[in-house]
Amino acid sequence: MVILKWIKEYLSESWTISKRRIKKMVLAAPFWVIVIALILIITGAVRAAVITSQRSERNIAEIWSQGGETGYRHVSVFARGARSEGETSPFRYIDADNSLKRSDIILIRTALQNTVDSGNVVKRKTKDPDGRPQGWEDCFSTVMTTDVVLPSENSSTPTTATSEIVAVEGNFKALHPFEYLSGGFLPEVGVDGYQVVLNDILAWRFFSSYDVVGYKVNIFGTDYTVCGVVSEMNDSIAETCGAEKPRAYIYFSTLEKTFETPAESEEDSLEGYQPVAIQTYEALLPEAVTGVAKTDILTALPNYNASDPRFYIISNTGRYNVLNVWDFMMPFGEEKEKLAQYELPYWERTAELAVEHLFVDGVLIVSGSVLLITGVFMAILKIKKPVIRKEDEKNG
Repeated sequence: MVILKWIKEYLSESWTISKRRIKKMVLAAPFWVIVIALILIITGAVRAAVITSQRSERNIAEIWSQGGETGYRHVSVFARGARSEGETSPFRYIDADNSLKRSDIILIRTALQNTVDSGNVVKRKTKDPDGRPQGWEDCFSTVMTTDVVLPSENSSTPTTATSEIVAVEGNFKALHPFEYLSGGFLPEVGVDGYQVVLNDILAWRFFSSYDVVGYKVNIFGTDYTVCGVVSEMNDSIAETCGAEKPRAYIYFSTLEKTFETPAESEEDSLEGYQPVAIQTYEALLPEAVTGVAKTDILTALPNYNASDPRFYIISNTGRYNVLNVWDFMMPFGEEKEKLAQYELPYWERTAELAVEHLFVDGVLIVSGSVLLITGVFMAILKIKKPVIRKEDEKNG
């Protein structure tokens, strides 16, 4: 009996203590609400700051605008194409409504140059015989996958690496900032069409070194001379989107020479003997009025139909701002559905994933702000309640 009594008293005392602790926790609710709110806000803000700091491409237009009265805007155009054998075959031209080819670039450049000249912002000094932009910059590219081989003279045993080949033309390096580990990028006006730039992953896999300018690699059965090694995006978001793959940059014109087979008949065209198509066209345009550069691009596209757009155009400048992140994400999934119709290069996939992460960070910050206001309001009520009670007791 004594033991049962002791157990009963112990349980009763423990329950009393527990009720006091629970009461204290409930009374301290404003404190915990504020703590959770601050955690959400700080987490969202820090993540957003880290993500934007890792996106070097976001500053391209700002860099070009420094020291001048004219602002610039970086705009990308994504076109459609077809592949006969998946990613290991070239990106082929479909038709004028869906795809872009070299002759289209000439038309686009001419239209944009006329717009730039007529805007009294940047005047053309002399006409470039090759149609390269003056007072602005552009580039275009396409991507495919193939085996890059280290020739036997560079190694006792030939080494092969399945790599992404990015065929570029124009001032690609101006719109895609790299860290150069050796050499440089492909010259805008190429003397040797069989030069190649390796990313650090491919260079290290073949040579265990980045100082490899002048060495040879074999692509499409032809030897290419390495003119540079670059380090690309290496953050977690970029790695998720394939930035960690072995990659080589060559001239678009060289890719055309390798795979261009003129269609001799309509039947040939249907079988895929079409020109190599352009996946991405990018322009860095002077912009006196915000948003006009994107409109200029739309106007310059030879076959753009506003009622049934077959090309996807996006402004890279300011795309990580709060409003632009919201516009991209809402209505939820709408832009992702549109972009699913295009093959996108790794840098664009990285930008999209960064926007998605920033949207989540924004939700964390907004949720934390609402909780913070709620917690502060609860704390004020908790402080005021005893004061009001004392005043009532005093007056009563």
